[in-house]
Amino acid sequence: MFISKLIAGFAFWVLLASLGVAQSPPSIQGVWRNIERVIPAASASDRRDPFGHVPTGVQRGVQSGLLILTKGYFSRTTDTAVRPRPKGGYARPGAPTVEELQARWGPFAANAGTYELSGDTITLRAVVSKEARDQVAGGFARLRVELAGDTLSLTPIETSEGRIVAGVTSRYVRVE
Repeated sequence: MFISKLIAGFAFWVLLASLGVAQSPPSIQGVWRNIERVIPAASASDRRDPFGHVPTGVQRGVQSGLLILTKGYFSRTTDTAVRPRPKGGYARPGAPTVEELQARWGPFAANAGTYELSGDTITLRAVVSKEARDQVAGGFARLRVELAGDTLSLTPIETSEGRIVAGVTSRYVRVE
């Protein structure tokens, strides 16, 4: 009787342990929609990002941004504008001013390339990008990753230009 209970108990713990080993950690792969940014109180040069014109703190209701992560590849669009784009055409059709172009295209960023995930750090290497600095040979962006349920948080910590003292955290919710 004692031996059979001991064997049954042992089998239960082996089964429980094998289930724990078989479960894989949640994956960051998928389609993610940007829902908010946490902008630290730091200078734009410390953040080294396009958010210098945005007040610090939590920015909710951000312009649509999308992050797609597949097996080793990423595609990302980001809009740092605080307000919607100007509607209509340019004052002089076919001849926009620098200010008109900046208002329309300046806050928008897009890039795609490869990524590597190691622990809680993701390294992005852009192959195509709206920002020329993202495409320099050997260029990269390293971000800290936090995944809590269907919320993904990414905080830049380093680029090929150096360490980032105060990175802007972008939070995403899983779309699929």
